[in-house]
Amino acid sequence: MFWQKYVSICEEKNVKPRAIAKELDVSPATVTKWKNGSIPNRETLEKIAERLDVSAEYLMNDEEYEITLRDKRNMFKKVTSLPQRWLSLHSGVDISKQQLVEIADYVNASLYYLNSDKCVEYVPENKKYDRKNLLNVEILFEITDILDDCADSDFYRTLQIQLSRIVLSHLAEKGFNQEKLSACSQLSTAKLEFLYSGKEKTDITMNYGLNYSDLSVLHRFTGESYQYMFTGVEESYAEIAEEMFSDK
Repeated sequence: MFWQKYVSICEEKNVKPRAIAKELDVSPATVTKWKNGSIPNRETLEKIAERLDVSAEYLMNDEEYEITLRDKRNMFKKVTSLPQRWLSLHSGVDISKQQLVEIADYVNASLYYLNSDKCVEYVPENKKYDRKNLLNVEILFEITDILDDCADSDFYRTLQIQLSRIVLSHLAEKGFNQEKLSACSQLSTAKLEFLYSGKEKTDITMNYGLNYSDLSVLHRFTGESYQYMFTGVEESYAEIAEEMFSDK
């Protein structure tokens, strides 16, 4: 059990199992015992887990779920607040075709992009953003609600992922690239890596879009507004509304 999981993680990270063992001063004979069904002692297991950036429990578990070391350190600080958070979670509601069109217009993306699990790079649908879309503030609330919902269908998961990539694209325009955002301790580097590259992680819980809590962290970390993160437009709703109504 341990050996298969160990080899699988090493393959994902493009390292050799025996090379990692040698790096940790583990003898070839001991590695052979692992291959034949033996498992490392607790101290060695924790060293391997730290080197591969996974938990010791994950190395010994057949399930493809991982709790990172950083998450584990923060878990006890958050546990008392979890019951209230669980109560507020809800499944994604049905989104009508009209709503999806309005969302696509608001974020300046094609319907194909929002529905595609293959498109990683965001390319604006129109070269010039139609600023009148910003007057539809209800759509912005709908988008943030979507990110706060549980992605319990492929459609919802894909929509959350693509909306997240739009956010990351606009933040990159402000200099907040993957490296800078990964420096934020409140964001999952594994999830960011998945969103940037499209390469799914062994830990399937990382293969999702940003949730509302992530969006809130990005807002505080970058200082950028929710409107800007989804549209790339910095002008406020009030400024745009005043300009457009004054032209009439």
